[in-house]
Amino acid sequence: MLIQRIHMACRLFSTASTSASFEKTPTQPLTKCLQLAVIGAPNVGKSLLTNSLVRCPLSAVSSKMDTTTRNISASICTDSTQLVFTDSPGAVSTSHVRQTMKGTSATSGDRVLQDPERALQRAQHILVVQDSTAPGAYIHHRVLHMLHRYSHVPSTLVMNKIDLVMRRTDLLPLVEILTNGQLANNQQITTKPAQIGRLGTSLSSSSPNSSHQPTDDKWKAQFRELIQKPTWKCSYNDTRALFRTICGWSGFERVFFVSSLSGEGIDELRTHLMNISPDGEWKMDQGMPTGESAQQLCIDSIRAAVLDTTPSNVAYSVQVRISEWEEQGEVLQIVGEIRCQKPRDGSLVIGKGGKRISEIGRRVNEHLHSLFQRQLYARLIVTCNGKLITQEK
Repeated sequence: MLIQRIHMACRLFSTASTSASFEKTPTQPLTKCLQLAVIGAPNVGKSLLTNSLVRCPLSAVSSKMDTTTRNISASICTDSTQLVFTDSPGAVSTSHVRQTMKGTSATSGDRVLQDPERALQRAQHILVVQDSTAPGAYIHHRVLHMLHRYSHVPSTLVMNKIDLVMRRTDLLPLVEILTNGQLANNQQITTKPAQIGRLGTSLSSSSPNSSHQPTDDKWKAQFRELIQKPTWKCSYNDTRALFRTICGWSGFERVFFVSSLSGEGIDELRTHLMNISPDGEWKMDQGMPTGESAQQLCIDSIRAAVLDTTPSNVAYSVQVRISEWEEQGEVLQIVGEIRCQKPRDGSLVIGKGGKRISEIGRRVNEHLHSLFQRQLYARLIVTCNGKLITQEK
């Protein structure tokens, strides 16, 4: 029922045409569907972009990397078209999972590493999300490896966080590097400022960027060897060395400039994806905008709030579970348990006078109310080795 409430909540964010689509009966023909994988480096805004595109805060977000630890499905329907997004974890190394994400189980750690490529296996289109403010003019080497392995799947470059860019004309030379100066149809990227905010597909006399694949035999042999392996089975150092001199990908069909936070450019991107959707049956029930359970979404929300409010060495080591989930009249009562590895960590989560745990609870309740659109109260407790930790005086 809660997931259906999420569906109703999503309608509040939808345009008239989107809302109308939910009124269709199951017997009506479902004519178009596009499955998309959302991939990118850590902390580029993949989850917030997905939320903006489906007009619903399904994926939990925080200011820290690794908020998303597994693939999360989300869909939106307009008229006879459905877009199904798979929001994936950021591309990281095995050592990062082991050293930084200490609270992650072995199974969850495997998903962090493997799920980005799993998202591509069923994708009909790839959205590569790039942080417009990130230092360095290059696409992450793990992302480049996946793009080469799935070069048969059409892709779009999404330049995110443009609201933080002071001079947007600076983005054009950056995009020229990230696309090697051209798109999949051999059109060259323009450097005219007038193209900012629109698709980067105009013809131009500018020459393509010279950052392309090396041609020596040793590099080719290494490329052939690594490209046969799933990205997560390749050494992080090996893919970094392979793409050390390669900054961009020439296979992007389009480039979009967006702000997932302000919503700028999101409608244009969504409309474009609707327009290129192929004929086909819908993959998800129109009343179920995600494949995630309500309790898992609640766990994600609590973890994101902990990441945003506590020191990294503590935030990444905690585990979250739901210990109570009960309907009391019209109110859903939730008790979330934050499990810490050390009593000192628990004290840090609670904060002096309980201020930090109160702030975590406020954020969680606001997000869940926005998501589920119903009366609820989430109470949070902090434990260590099964013992309740109380607040500091």
